[in-house]
Amino acid sequence: MDEKHPDWIDKVAEWSRHVGMNPTRVRWKLIRWHEKRNRDRRRLEQKVDHIKYEHKTCDECGAVQDRDAKVCSSCGAKLATRTMHVLRRLGIIAPEALSLSTVLALVIMTAYARVWVAQGGGFHAPPGKLLIDFGADWHLGYGDERWRLLTAAFLHMGFWHLAFNLIAIATVGPQVEEIWGRLAMLFLFVVTAVLGFVLSDAMQPNALTAGASGGVCGLIGAAAGYGQRLGTTRGKTIRNDMVKWFAYTIVFGFAIGANNWAHLGGAVAGAALGFAMPPAAWNRRALLPLRFVVKLAGVAATIAALAIILTRTPTPPSTGADPQTARLDLIAQICRVERIDHRAASGLYVTTFTQIGLGDITYEDVGEMCKGMVLVRDACKRGQIDAGNGDQHAYCSAIERALSDL
Repeated sequence: MDEKHPDWIDKVAEWSRHVGMNPTRVRWKLIRWHEKRNRDRRRLEQKVDHIKYEHKTCDECGAVQDRDAKVCSSCGAKLATRTMHVLRRLGIIAPEALSLSTVLALVIMTAYARVWVAQGGGFHAPPGKLLIDFGADWHLGYGDERWRLLTAAFLHMGFWHLAFNLIAIATVGPQVEEIWGRLAMLFLFVVTAVLGFVLSDAMQPNALTAGASGGVCGLIGAAAGYGQRLGTTRGKTIRNDMVKWFAYTIVFGFAIGANNWAHLGGAVAGAALGFAMPPAAWNRRALLPLRFVVKLAGVAATIAALAIILTRTPTPPSTGADPQTARLDLIAQICRVERIDHRAASGLYVTTFTQIGLGDITYEDVGEMCKGMVLVRDACKRGQIDAGNGDQHAYCSAIERALSDL
């Protein structure tokens, strides 16, 4: 041993002989424990010295800078504040006072509250029809309403879905803000969320989907791409941390049946953007007009999405609409999809079917149901329909209105 061990170790080892223990074994165990304690103490002292280190280190080139410097003297990259450097050395990544990550989380929670009120409270998942009313993405049913690619990123399919995404935004968002700036983070979230839903629509066009996960994975991918491009020890640490976060998201997605195609699309798009545009290049004076447009687009898209969600008027069957009319409208909506993909039509509204008394149906049943609706409409036109005890004219009018474009 290089370091002399204290005398008490020999005394304890000798004393152990009297209680039936092996003195040599006891002695070596105490020596190893003593050495480990010394190593831990030295490591703690080094960590404290590192935290108290007066100078900054440039994230881009690794050059040591004065504690008051705002721009790196070697590469011109923007330097984080002294407080952020200390928090990073402590292992704490926290948003700044006016973090856009916090604002983004508040926007998402506001959208969730709007749907929550419309569904009558509770922690159960909102019905699919209600989510569609507020702007969820459903490619087959609303192929011409491309704004749903944006609004879907601010809606969620339940409390735990929302909670996971808020935790991820609070963890990853501030790191992306520190790298590219606050408003740039918002743009990255929006554009990668939209691209994630584009991939989702291409791979599973019959899926009803919503959630911020695609944009969150976009932020994760952007930070990972930046870390890979940076190549320093800190860069590799950021990359590895982001890869872990993406793995958590994918596992969580499988666990709750979330849309992993949107996750993948957002992550790939974010990684490409993060790798292609390091902060040193992004902050060049020549790109000032582009930065302005990008930041404005992110803010405008977020405001527009929230405005659409807050001003939508849902019309679920339970809102007091005539039950027969609501039922016919729902079946007609399914029949429109049936013309494109009968499997998608049968799988979309199982929950809503149960709520209006249809129960679970198979995709074979959907085709027959839609043919029957058309036959009823034709019979109405010929005056051959019997509406039972109801108003024949009102019934046929509801049929005609529901099937007007079929």
